[in-house]
Parts: sequence; structure tokens; C-alpha cells
Amino acid sequence: MSEHGPYNQPPQNPYGGGDGTGGQPPYGPGTGGQPGYGQGPYPGNPGQQEHGMYSGGQPPYGGPGGPGGPGMPGGYPPPQPPQNGGGGKAGLWVVIGGGAIIVVLVIAVIIMLVTRGNSGEEIATGPDETTQATEETDEPAEETDEPQSGGGDGPSGEPPYALPIEPCEAFTEQVTDDFLLDSNPNKNVSDSRASCSTIGDPPEGNDSDAYGSLRLNYSVPYSGSDSIEGATNDFEYNLEYYTGAKSEDYYPPDSIEVNEAVDGLGDQAQLIVTEYNYLDDLVPVAIILVRVGNMNIELTYQINTLGEPDDLVMDEDIEAKLTAAAEDAVAVIGNE
Repeated sequence: MSEHGPYNQPPQNPYGGGDGTGGQPPYGPGTGGQPGYGQGPYPGNPGQQEHGMYSGGQPPYGGPGGPGGPGMPGGYPPPQPPQNGGGGKAGLWVVIGGGAIIVVLVIAVIIMLVTRGNSGEEIATGPDETTQATEETDEPAEETDEPQSGGGDGPSGEPPYALPIEPCEAFTEQVTDDFLLDSNPNKNVSDSRASCSTIGDPPEGNDSDAYGSLRLNYSVPYSGSDSIEGATNDFEYNLEYYTGAKSEDYYPPDSIEVNEAVDGLGDQAQLIVTEYNYLDDLVPVAIILVRVGNMNIELTYQINTLGEPDDLVMDEDIEAKLTAAAEDAVAVIGNE
């Protein structure tokens, strides 16, 4: 093996210098020699690291003084910039610029559409809803023939009617004043009847021992509480009873003073002024019968006494007062 061979021994003078060793300079002119391929040192030989020769390859860059040549410290070339570094930044700016242009175009299109749709004028709107509602409210309400509930105007709603839970509400302040009643009436409510009763001072013309009593009774048919036909039959029976046709022992037919229909009160109404046999003494009594749908109303006002009953007299205005009280009784129906 030659002393200048590639193995075991490094070249004595790889860069030339005419020292008699026979080594050829790898680059420069003068001898006409070729660069020594395969002559480089292997890794691990510290004596040759500084020459930048890798595994026997050619010198990386040109002659002396070039990058990686003897003129560079350590013999290493400076680090190279990334191949795509400049191109990546340029592409990013292109994307940002393109996005900005798209945003501007979208805004311009929106402005153009709004301008075309409006044509620079205010958008026409419909009539003010508040004004319309006010105008409609100002129009007069249409008159109806339906009676209003309360105040003797008639029942509320349509039949069939249910029994009132508070029948004593029919004893209004006006009724209490007309009949001089006690302010604490008594009520009684069952499945088919609801009643209210109380007593008070007698009308004028009677002794101090006398007193008046007012009884109100609501009833629905036993056969069927919603039956109008059954209520009509009950009305006819009550009329015969109070006029003596079915109870002459209690209501003598000869004692009748008034027996007349009352127009405009419920579906049927009858006013009777007569006498009642109370413990074999005849006392004055006035009854008004009213039917409203499936409901019957009986309102009875009677004069009694603790003394002699011969001098008892009925109120002169009993017909008007009893009719007004019956209207208040009808107004209670359907309110609960």
C-alpha cells in the first residue's frame, strides 16, 4: 500500500506546496493534476475535519477563497436559506389580499342591492296598526237585543241552568228596603232546590204584633234537572196549587184578588194575591211564579201576627214590589 494511499494514512500535504512528498494540490493550476477523488479522509479523523472533504467526495464549492474553501473559518459553508421561504410569504400575502378583495366586493354588492330596492326613497309601510285599532275602537258598538245579566235584566247564558249556590244574593238592597227585611236571611241548597227566607217588619196598616216574611225558592224538575218540558209541567202545577184548584184547603179559590200573567218576565210568569189558611186563620199572601228555561222560581210574601189575624192587610204596592224582586231573582240564574 502506498504511503499516500487512501487508507490508514492521511495525505501529508493535501493542498500542495512542493515539499517533496509528491502530493498534488486538489484545485489550483500549476501541475495539471486532477483533484484527488477518493482521497479524502473518513469521518473520525480529526486531522482532516477542517478541510471540508466528505467521504472522499470533491470539494463542495470552487477554488480557494470560495465558500467552503480555505478562506472560510472551519471550512464549512454558511447555512443556506430555505428553498421555499420567499415563495411561502408571497403566497400568504396573495391569500390575504384576495380575501380582502372578496369582502369589499360582497359589501359593494349588498350596498347596490339595497340601493336598487329602495331607489333612494323611504320604504312604504302600511297604515299604522295603532291608528287602525284606535279608529276601530272609536266606532259605535252595534246594539244587540240580548239582555244583560244583573239588575233584573234576565238570566246569564242559555238553559239548562244550574241551581244558584247563593240564592240569597237575590235579596238585594232594594228588595230588603221594599219588604223591610232582616239583613240576615237563611239559605238552604239541595240537589233540586235552593231557597232563601227571612222576616221583617209588616207593611203600614198592621199592628206592631204583625210581621212579614219573604221566601224565595228555585227548583229544577225531579225527572231531569235540564228538562224544559218538566219545568213547564211544574209551573202549571204550582199555578193550580196556589189558585186553589189542587189545594183549596190551604188557598181558598174564593180568596183570590189578583191572578194575572206578567209579560216580559222569564218564559212564563204569573202573579197571585190571595189568602192562606194558617191554623184556621186566613192571612194575606202574594205569590209570583216564574219559569226560565228548566228553572222555576217561587217568590212568596206573607203577613202573619202573634195576635188576632183579622186586622192584617197586604201592602198596597205589593204587585210592583214583588215583580221587581222576581226580576232580581231571575238575574241570579247563570251567574255562578
